[in-house]
Amino acid sequence: MNFREASQVVLLIAVAYCIQMVSSAATTKAAEQDVDSDTEILRKCLREVGSKDLVGELQKVARYSKWTSEEVPCFTRCLASMKHWFDADESKWNKQQIADDLGADMYNYCRYELDRYNEDSCEFAYTGLRCLKQAELYTLETYKNIVSCASELNVTMKELQKYAAFPTKEVVPCLFQCLAEKMNFYTPTYEWNLDNWVQAFGPMRQDRTASNVCKVSAEQMKTRDKCEWMYEEYNCLERLNYNTDGSYPLESTTLSSVITRKTAASVEDKTKAS
Repeated sequence: MNFREASQVVLLIAVAYCIQMVSSAATTKAAEQDVDSDTEILRKCLREVGSKDLVGELQKVARYSKWTSEEVPCFTRCLASMKHWFDADESKWNKQQIADDLGADMYNYCRYELDRYNEDSCEFAYTGLRCLKQAELYTLETYKNIVSCASELNVTMKELQKYAAFPTKEVVPCLFQCLAEKMNFYTPTYEWNLDNWVQAFGPMRQDRTASNVCKVSAEQMKTRDKCEWMYEEYNCLERLNYNTDGSYPLESTTLSSVITRKTAASVEDKTKAS
C-alpha cells in the first residue's frame, strides 16, 4: 500500500472514529470540519508514536472500540491531548473541555474514572477515553429505556425533568422500578446486578462493598412497596457514588444529566428536520 492509499484509509477510519467519539450533526459544515480536523489528528498521532507498520496500526485503530488494552502504545494519550481533553504533562483530564465538547452527560458518566490519577499518562489516557466511548453507548441506552418507561406510564417530559432536582421521594411513582426491570439492575431475588448499574450510570466513586449501606433489608422488601424501596436504593447509591458535594463542575445526578442532554438533542434534531 502506498502513502496515498494509506491516507485514504486514514480518512475512512477517521470518519468512522469521529462518528463513534464526537457528538455532532453529520450534515453540518462544522461537522465536516471536525472530520477533517480529526483526520489530521489521527495522522499526527500515528507519526508521534513512531509506527513503522502503518497498515497494521491502521487496522488496530479501526477496531478501537473493541480494544481491551491499548494496542497502539500511547496513541490515545496523543489523541486526547490533541483534542485538548487531556494534559499529558500533568497526567490530568480537562473535564470542562470534555463537557463542552461531548456533553454534561458524558462527563458525569466518567467523572470518577477521570479522577483516578495514574502516573502512567498513557494508561490513564486510555482508560479515560475508553470510559467516554462507553458513555456514548450506555447513556443513550439508559435514555431510551427511561423514555420507554415514561411512555408506558404516561409520564410527560416535564414530569421527567423533575428528576433533575434529585428528590428524596420519587416524584413519578414506579418510574425507577420500570427502568430497573428494563436494565436488569436486580436478580430474581432482588440482589444487585452491580455491573448493570455501573453500565447505566458510570464508574462508581466508592468501592462496591461500600454500597452495601444502601441495601434495603429482606424484611423491608417483604413489607414495603417495591417501587418505594427500589427508588430509595437508587437514591442512596446516587448520593454515595455519584452525587457530590459541589466540588465538581457541571455537577448533576447521572440520570438527570442523561435525560436533560438527550432530550435537548432530540428536540434539536426534530427542529432541524422540520
